[in-house]
Amino acid sequence: MFDKTNNILIVDDEEYTRLGYAEVLKLDGYKVDTAINGLDAYKKITKNNYDAIVTDLRMPEMDGISFIKKLNDLKKNIPVLVITAFGNYKSYKNAKLLGVIEYLNKPIRAKDLKDAIKKIVPD
Repeated sequence: MFDKTNNILIVDDEEYTRLGYAEVLKLDGYKVDTAINGLDAYKKITKNNYDAIVTDLRMPEMDGISFIKKLNDLKKNIPVLVITAFGNYKSYKNAKLLGVIEYLNKPIRAKDLKDAIKKIVPD
């Protein structure tokens, strides 16, 4: 069984989406931090340890793919879940090539988020 005290970073420029995901995971017992875009998330991962990251793809300043590339450059090997409203085969393939474990299309239900987190969070 996994330890729900894992620390998860939610990255999404849409405030209600970001806070909604965070609330769902907090209610399920996870520690959650948030970032408003890839640049904000990158700054946070250089200072904090996270067990998993949930990120959108289309965001200002630094998009999700650029953020994942920067994350890979740091060699932190943090499992990543992408949730996007603009999913297509090309972005799916790019994300998978960068090591993304789960890729979901918005909108998602709370259960979908919880199930995906259970798949990516280390035991």
